[in-house]
Amino acid sequence: MAKLGIIGTGWGARVQVPAFREAGFEVAGIAGRDREKTSRIAAELGVRPFDDWRALIAEPSIDLISVVTPPHEHLAMATAALEAGKHLLSEKPMALNVEEAEALVAAATRHPNQLAIIDHELRFLPAWRAAREKIRELGDVWYAEIRYASPGRGDRTREWNWWSDAERGGGIWGAVGSHLVDTLRFLGNEIVSVQATLATIIRARPFDGSTREVTSDDFSSITMRFASGALATMTLSAVAAVDEPTTITVTAERGAIRLAGEELHVAQRGGAFTREAGDSLAKLPGNSHGGAFGTGTTLLARALKAAIDDGDRSQLEPAATFADGLAHQRVLDAARRSSANEGKWETV
Repeated sequence: MAKLGIIGTGWGARVQVPAFREAGFEVAGIAGRDREKTSRIAAELGVRPFDDWRALIAEPSIDLISVVTPPHEHLAMATAALEAGKHLLSEKPMALNVEEAEALVAAATRHPNQLAIIDHELRFLPAWRAAREKIRELGDVWYAEIRYASPGRGDRTREWNWWSDAERGGGIWGAVGSHLVDTLRFLGNEIVSVQATLATIIRARPFDGSTREVTSDDFSSITMRFASGALATMTLSAVAAVDEPTTITVTAERGAIRLAGEELHVAQRGGAFTREAGDSLAKLPGNSHGGAFGTGTTLLARALKAAIDDGDRSQLEPAATFADGLAHQRVLDAARRSSANEGKWETV
């Protein structure tokens, strides 16, 4: 039985532990920066706590390391896992910037026999895979529209943490935009230039008895141009008044596709959208109006189990590689340059 070690006591504990157990993994340990919190969560989950992520990586019995930490920690942790001979699942976005992403691609290249993928779990949803095939039947893509609206950080009393810190990779553009950029690329659209406004609406949050400045974006408006010349618009908010389902709509010459939750809806030109693949959003940890991330994690875990225990790496065909992660990072960085340059177009 494949054994998993998780670095991170947030998403990794809440979503990955149950999903990977369901897939047949043994969760052999979890590491976090806060010893007391890590011990408490490990006891609740029935797993071994590690005070130091390096000790978790060094544990000989562990086959797969999942790095589920803020972006500024990915380079050191992912590199160490690969150098220790472990398979690797690394959280998105891949890194803080293109330079770090390039270093991670080089590290993965040095270890070609080890799995190294980015945690873009939505790729494993049947609806996403069906959409990739369906869009090819509808002719040339004309444009895409994406909307994400969450009230998750709309409360001004919510504590300042790494998510509020641009230097550690915080913000809605990296956290959610990376997934949506990946979806556009998964559907066959290479992004060649971007125009962006990354805004901070709540500018300070409580911290250690006082307040601290928020330097990351909680609202983003992005326009992208594909290699084909088609355009995409993306609006992302973490401070919306209402929690709404994320929608990804791609319009082509002969019709359109729309992804929402776990469902693919298709319309022929002049017709109405009808569901063509997927089911209603399952009640799983990690699933929300923002997306079927819990379902995707479960399906990704099953594919990793088949690849590691059965040697069937074909099950990972949909996975985002480190090369994909670097491509996404180039888009993220270009958008940040654009926003810093008064929204001028930037080449990816």
